[in-house]
Amino acid sequence: MENVTIRSKSAIFIGVLSLFALFWIYQVFAARRATVTCDPRPVAPAIAWVTSANHGRSFPPRINFPVQERPLVVMTYNIAGHDELVRSDHIARIAAVINQVRPDIVGLQEVHRWTWQSRFHDQFAELERRTGMHGFFGRSLQKGRGEFGNAILTRGEIVSAVVYPLAGSGEPRTLIESVLRIDGATINFYVTHLAAWDRFNSSARRKQIDCVVRQLRGSSYPILLTGDFNASPRAAEVMAFERESPTQICGLNLPITNPMLRKRIDYVWADYGWEVLKTQVPRVGPSDHWPVVTELMWARKE
Repeated sequence: MENVTIRSKSAIFIGVLSLFALFWIYQVFAARRATVTCDPRPVAPAIAWVTSANHGRSFPPRINFPVQERPLVVMTYNIAGHDELVRSDHIARIAAVINQVRPDIVGLQEVHRWTWQSRFHDQFAELERRTGMHGFFGRSLQKGRGEFGNAILTRGEIVSAVVYPLAGSGEPRTLIESVLRIDGATINFYVTHLAAWDRFNSSARRKQIDCVVRQLRGSSYPILLTGDFNASPRAAEVMAFERESPTQICGLNLPITNPMLRKRIDYVWADYGWEVLKTQVPRVGPSDHWPVVTELMWARKE
């Protein structure tokens, strides 16, 4: 009898392990696509000052920016939407985290719409409904009728939004570029999710970062970028992004944002015209990532 019990437990373990292996194979191989090239855009005159050798040292006045009554609260959050497959209340709990933080703008990663991992639910529509915010979904991957990608939620107005594919093979990665109007100000807000698998995909992330930098330099308005970079601040590709992009990292010495990896891999970046008041990592929510939340003012004081 004891031997039968051991064999049953072993069979269950092997079955679960096989499911995880099939899921991993699907993510790595079934989602492959042709290599994407990134065409550079011209540097926009409005931000030419931050792409010069002196970027970060001079802070020109904002153009038509209103007086700010309170900080702008920006949040990035990898919601691990596939976890809805095992937890039916996953998105309700994600929405509760957003409602607890009460951000003005949120950049989301790993959002599912009508995929089997989300039990064929539209997670983006549910998040809009549960938070009272509205936004834009940017597809990175089509899965039959389903979609997987990044998204924006905001209490402001989305004037325009476009999705750029990023370089690399494997699971497709993208960058959302949007123009938002909020509290009388107009900004360029970006969301991205770079290649996973740590050091094994560092070269892919470097290509993706090159593309993101080129897009940022073509911005016409003050810049905010949110994303899961899947690499720590001291990784070579992230340090290259910090050197080459027209942005500053919000919260250089933050704690880990992915408890399983025990690393900080999630970021908010802002151009050098912003004053970063505070950045924190609330340890809340059902995702395998914790959100990053930063508070900013329109114009940085010299």
